[in-house]
Amino acid sequence: MNPFQGPAIPLLTAVTIDCADPSALGRFWAELLGVEISHESEQWVFLANAPDRKVTLWFQRVPEPKVGKNRVHVDFGVLNLEAAEARVVELGGTLGERHTWQRFEWRICFDPEGNEFDLARVAQDAA
Repeated sequence: MNPFQGPAIPLLTAVTIDCADPSALGRFWAELLGVEISHESEQWVFLANAPDRKVTLWFQRVPEPKVGKNRVHVDFGVLNLEAAEARVVELGGTLGERHTWQRFEWRICFDPEGNEFDLARVAQDAA
């Protein structure tokens, strides 16, 4: 099946994260997400697509440091929020605030370079 909806409709394939050290950040995310690194150079690190995921992450070296809050962040669903939080810390990331809204619960997290992402608890019956 062709995933494109039309010749002019974009298909999201990757989210690129600007960073100072693509190699180190790529290793953090590869370990956290349980995927391999498919390409690594001085400028770029690409994570491999997992069989059950259509979007991957790429890391691009940039000269300027991160300043302020990300305007875009990625969200990940997890079955065990506490275990995922512990894994973020174990791999060198940090934890921010935990939030709840109606029946949703999530934790703001930061990778080793301070890029924000969310881990959200997924209902067991949704897995």
